[in-house]
Amino acid sequence: MCYIEKDRILLFFFICFSFMFYGIGINYATEQKLAAEQAEELTTEQLAEATTELPAEATTTAQAEQKTYVVVIDAGHGGNDTGASYHSEEGKINEKTVNLKIAKYMKAALEQYDNVKVIMTRTKNVYMDLDERTDIAVENDADLFISLHNNSLEGAGGYASGSSVCVAIGNAKKELSTESQKLGCNFVYELGELGLKQNGLMMRSAVSYEYKNGKPADYYANIRNPLKHGIIGIIVEHAFIDNADDFYDYLCSKEQLQKLGEADARAVARYLQLPAKDSGEVLASLSDYNVKICRIGQSGKAKKFYRTYYK
Repeated sequence: MCYIEKDRILLFFFICFSFMFYGIGINYATEQKLAAEQAEELTTEQLAEATTELPAEATTTAQAEQKTYVVVIDAGHGGNDTGASYHSEEGKINEKTVNLKIAKYMKAALEQYDNVKVIMTRTKNVYMDLDERTDIAVENDADLFISLHNNSLEGAGGYASGSSVCVAIGNAKKELSTESQKLGCNFVYELGELGLKQNGLMMRSAVSYEYKNGKPADYYANIRNPLKHGIIGIIVEHAFIDNADDFYDYLCSKEQLQKLGEADARAVARYLQLPAKDSGEVLASLSDYNVKICRIGQSGKAKKFYRTYYK
């Protein structure tokens, strides 16, 4: 009987220990499984965070690459302000009409590029004062304000034919003024490619206007006013409308005016590095561009020299 009882006691303890070890094994396996699941969840969360960050960074880069520039094209004069004129064989030709036609051709050509929004100050023969024109640029948060004109008579620079571009003199907002000059270089280049005589850039100081820093302001309101609002402004004088050679070579036909408008569009596209919609081509930036400058001070005297841009 003693041996039987002893065997039973041993069997009882064996069963107890077996269940205990079995329970420990199950608990250990459960803890390991939970730990693995937590590690997997952590990895998933980290991956989700990384996945969330990457598109955000990519979007920021894409937005920077796809900035849309706002370009305001201002057809000079209009309405009862006819501007200069030429009495051709076909009759009197007013500058306001020529300017508007060039502006429309420029708009159509510039809209063949991506990343640009084009706005015109006027699309009809209407009068607008200079402040109204600037207001349109300010209201549309413009990057560029480009006023299109044609010259007449022998101006302050001493020129009687050819093209010139009026730009900021640099007495206020130095960086924007320099960009105004660089933009002007692109117009000088493109108009020169058409064969127009290049008179280069013109900078003119006002006699009675000053900037807040006390320095003479820019003479032309179409440069001075946009600059005050942080907008790059220039005035393009394509040719002399009262010069017979300039008129018949560049201003008297639809085809000639279209070439001028397209040259203007290329100047903006080259400056802003806009890709063409059909091919994606981007025009090469100017390099070491040496341009003639006519600087007219408050005394009215003109100083002429050369300066190299895009170094």
